[in-house]
Amino acid sequence: MAYPAQSLACRTGQRFLNAALSPRELLARTPVWEALAEFWLDTELTDSDFDHIARVIAASPYSLAEARAIHDYEVAPALSANLMSVAGEWAGFDSEWLHARCRQQAALRRSWWYRAVIRVRFPLFRFFTAHCWRQVVPRVESLRGKPETNA
Repeated sequence: MAYPAQSLACRTGQRFLNAALSPRELLARTPVWEALAEFWLDTELTDSDFDHIARVIAASPYSLAEARAIHDYEVAPALSANLMSVAGEWAGFDSEWLHARCRQQAALRRSWWYRAVIRVRFPLFRFFTAHCWRQVVPRVESLRGKPETNA
């Protein structure tokens, strides 16, 4: 899948975290949101799932650090409750619902208060997704042909 060309002037998390999201960036995020949402399904991910997620991230304009920030500040806050419910979603999230939830979280990222609240939730997010990132990161690096620093 092709992504809109864009320049990300800074590859560090802080500048990226505070950046306003353009319509082009939101368009580029859509497949990344959908791929990262798989971390929060109430099902065991397979190697083919991890391969798919890695391909989406590798094809995106985002570094691994940026993909993690998208996950931590946009996807995880929107979906983390799914794994804590008795009957969580396992078949896949409705695309329109997912996009609306992630857009809402992305808009909140500019707030220092929101970022502070989310940082408190990082241990929970990491508890549920650390094993996923351990599978995805090497695959992305392999697809891109080099290890990324700060990943």
